[in-house]
Amino acid sequence: MEVNQKRLMLTLGIGLFLIFGFFFITEAITKYTGFSVAPDDDNDFEICLEEQDITLYVNTADITTTLNKMEVIDYLDKIKIFNCERNNQACLEAGVVSPPTWIINNQIIPGEISLDDLAKYSECQVINKI
Repeated sequence: MEVNQKRLMLTLGIGLFLIFGFFFITEAITKYTGFSVAPDDDNDFEICLEEQDITLYVNTADITTTLNKMEVIDYLDKIKIFNCERNNQACLEAGVVSPPTWIINNQIIPGEISLDDLAKYSECQVINKI
């Protein structure tokens, strides 16, 4: 009976050692590389953005180049985008006079915005990565 208890304690000890070892190794990898082993928290931010009323109004002949220069390019597929050069009526109806202009939850924000601004105005929490 005593042999079984020793085996159980040894097994538990090794298991705990392996769990803590895995935790510390993944933490070290994250700090060194900047990549996380944890699930992608960006997904929560993207889902939140999709649930908001967010529209970007731009005025450009080359919309691809214009959008590629924006800091929030990774999240532009989650919002509505109107090009005032092609659809000026939509811009006039929204009261947009000088694109780029954002309308986020009925709040007009002129000019380009940063990722932190997008998070603030949309009230979506962005997880800053290392």
